Amino acid sequence: MRPGSYDSNVTAVGNLPFPEIPKLIKDSIPRGLVLHFENNFSVSRTHEENCTDCWIIESGGVLRSERLFVLAENNRGAKVDFYRASELYITASESCDLKDLEKELPEDNFRILGQNKKTLEYILQVKEFYPGKLKEFLHQLPIQFRSIKQVRLYPWLPPH
Repeated sequence: MRPGSYDSNVTAVGNLPFPEIPKLIKDSIPRGLVLHFENNFSVSRTHEENCTDCWIIESGGVLRSERLFVLAENNRGAKVDFYRASELYITASESCDLKDLEKELPEDNFRILGQNKKTLEYILQVKEFYPGKLKEFLHQLPIQFRSIKQVRLYPWLPPH
């Protein structure tokens, strides 16, 4: 049984144990591969909640372009929230534009993929996307880089 498969109950990265995947997550991301798991941890919530489990799952697809990295957060018994794990939405500071962002962000860790035309936020691809690192990005990027005003998770809706 391959590490990271839903039935293996160990992550693909580090072979760490994880509990049974909730049915909603399995149904939303069939043939997924669990890369990371954290219990009693939330990336999306600002206040630490001790009843949230989060998984970083690589979606399965025949083609590489069909694969996505998804953060699934389950507030045990409540709904599951899904986000793209390797991408964040960033709002640039008033006087900054795409060129300023690209110049300031280290290209070995970050890449701007484009801009959301509705919200005018930039889509930032991140190289490291385990739960602790994502939470750090949300809080630290606006502090570390003057061109970034705000960072938020990129929502993902499962195909139905």
